[in-house]
Amino acid sequence: MSLPNLLSLSFLVPFVAAKNDFSRAIRGLRGMQRRLLLVGHKLAAGGVALNTLVTVTTEADAIALFGEGSMLVAMWRDAKANADLGLPIDCFAIAPNGSAVAATSIIAITPPGNLAMSGEVMLYVGGERVSVGVTTADTANTVATKLINAVNANVALPVTAAATANLYECKLTARWGGPTGNDIDLRTTYYTDDRLPNSLIVTVPAMSGGAALPDVTPLIAAMNLYRATEIVCPFTDSTNMAILETELAARWLANNMQDGTVINAIRGTEAANTTWLSTRNSPHVHTITTTKDCTNPWELAASAGAAIESLAAIDPAMPATGIKLAGYKGPSQGNHWTIDQLNNMLVAGGCPLQIAPDYSGTLLRMVTNYKKTTSGAADRSMAELAWIKTMSYYRWFHVTEFQTKYQGFKIAQYITDPIPGQKIMTKQLGEEIMIGLYKLFMDAGLCQNMDYYRKTLVVEVDGPNGKLKVQDEPVIVTQHYQTEISSFVVAGQV
Repeated sequence: MSLPNLLSLSFLVPFVAAKNDFSRAIRGLRGMQRRLLLVGHKLAAGGVALNTLVTVTTEADAIALFGEGSMLVAMWRDAKANADLGLPIDCFAIAPNGSAVAATSIIAITPPGNLAMSGEVMLYVGGERVSVGVTTADTANTVATKLINAVNANVALPVTAAATANLYECKLTARWGGPTGNDIDLRTTYYTDDRLPNSLIVTVPAMSGGAALPDVTPLIAAMNLYRATEIVCPFTDSTNMAILETELAARWLANNMQDGTVINAIRGTEAANTTWLSTRNSPHVHTITTTKDCTNPWELAASAGAAIESLAAIDPAMPATGIKLAGYKGPSQGNHWTIDQLNNMLVAGGCPLQIAPDYSGTLLRMVTNYKKTTSGAADRSMAELAWIKTMSYYRWFHVTEFQTKYQGFKIAQYITDPIPGQKIMTKQLGEEIMIGLYKLFMDAGLCQNMDYYRKTLVVEVDGPNGKLKVQDEPVIVTQHYQTEISSFVVAGQV
């Protein structure tokens, strides 16, 4: 055996040299670093600079950085409520468009005159309940004033309230400009036991008028040399989606490998949602599709993104199904998708939720926006999010394995067996490494069928260029979504 020298042979001074090498200290699978990135708007009260990546660990920090009532504080709260311990949450405060207009809604309380009975008037703003007590001494005007005061007293709401020239009205204005404010859900009654006083009418128009889109280009620049494995972005317009999809596609290439995925949420009718999905085809984007729910889409996306990435940190091949989203308020009874509509969403590349009788929501099945090849042929090869997450981890593990354990090796094209004690990469050693790693993935329930893997594994040494070339065909473990049972009944004696 010829062991490598630690000291030069020309160094003759009596000396004792000892080297510690930690490259083999960790055996078995390693955890891939995962990060959740929330992209959204801050308020002027927030202390962080715009277009800056920052890690946020506590609620107090989120409020100080982005301002109470901001989009990002709400997203952070929902992400934290659905994240496992140890998942870092980063945030990026993007600047609104310089000419952005905030969405508004004018709520009307009628009829005039004193109320016919005492009771409670409630208003749900993005799923958050605001209520005031009223008596027969109150008029429509005083009810409107009470609502204005109650809304403004809750500084966590995404809107502020003000009076109009008509004293029976309450004008709500989104705290930030842009079209996302149009998606803030407003309603009076939600649960079956919500009751307005008899004869009192509260007219609540949808938020509207929010306009002028932000530009996510500064996010792309800030992500240089930074990797988030799950990115929550609320801007679903075609321009910003194209920017994100292009960046993600580049990050999945072999010369980059800073791969990640984007999650967003859209709310609308079946036709509106499937129309939006028909314009998207990225395997690196997954979209929650809802209808008539209370929770703001950016908060829902933050909740789902945290839950999905927390599961992937434990096992990237586990199906993200049956996971309840803490804090989510879904559509009320009778207003959710039918089973055919659920299927239509999934086929179109969207991810509907399963809604429980208490209006809570759980992840049903996570698919990506990918549906077709570049030539337009139907293709589901990259439609399952769990497959994308599995191969992201598979690639990361193999790359880091060679980076940590086999740097500084020589390479030999004609040596059939590694020389003991010498750091020489050979075809045989490369095969042993790949098969050994595959065994780890099989033991972890991520891959299967070792015989096929061995037969299809190709390893070559390119000595003149110092390259080890590997082509493998991992057979990944897939997900269990359906069960089919055929029972052939026999009645009586057999």
